[in-house]
Amino acid sequence: MNRFAKVLVALAVVAYIAAPASAGLTNLAVWTFETSIPIGPGPHAAEGGLNAGAGSPAKGFHASANAVYDNPVGNGSAESFSSNNWQIGDYYQFCTSTEGYYGIQVNWDQVSSNTGPRDFLLAVSANGKLGPYEDVLSYTVRANVSPAWSSLPENVRLQDRHKVDLSDFAELDDAAEVCVRLVMETTVSANGATVQTGGTNRVDNLVIKGLVIPEPGTIGLLALGALFLRRRR
Repeated sequence: MNRFAKVLVALAVVAYIAAPASAGLTNLAVWTFETSIPIGPGPHAAEGGLNAGAGSPAKGFHASANAVYDNPVGNGSAESFSSNNWQIGDYYQFCTSTEGYYGIQVNWDQVSSNTGPRDFLLAVSANGKLGPYEDVLSYTVRANVSPAWSSLPENVRLQDRHKVDLSDFAELDDAAEVCVRLVMETTVSANGATVQTGGTNRVDNLVIKGLVIPEPGTIGLLALGALFLRRRR
């Protein structure tokens, strides 16, 4: 390998190592509900992240017209997004753009009252609010007792935090609008009985994040470096 080739390979390696560290995960939309206080189904604008504002709406959907939306204490904060009268298929929905980003991830805090729903499904759409939606995984939430959400230490509050890596869903990368839904999946309540009409579920601190898509020049440099390494072998 000549000197020029070695320099290219070195630059490619440096770019490869440095890119993740310098870019990191960017918060695209963050819903804390501290200023976008939910007293109805929404839409509620994201308060933080690159796409904060009305272009990143959160909303709730319930088949029952009797559903009541409220803003009880959050997970270590004053506000959250809560509702009752849950039925299978009801959901919370969060949407934002991922243009210029890939390797999408989402994390959120979620809990129910004793008679609120326990079993949920995470579903995603790369085609905005209209879908279609693809099921990602099923998960459970606990009852909001012992300890209840309040100003608890971070290590205690983490027990109600869900983190999901969606990087395998390439269709979510660089999309005009990606939507995440938290969907009630069964009628089992958080205390192991049956969901009641007055049973509530609340969500807080939902974050959609991603990695910056590398510039074409960086990608080309990596490819060139890989080519020289292959030839050397």
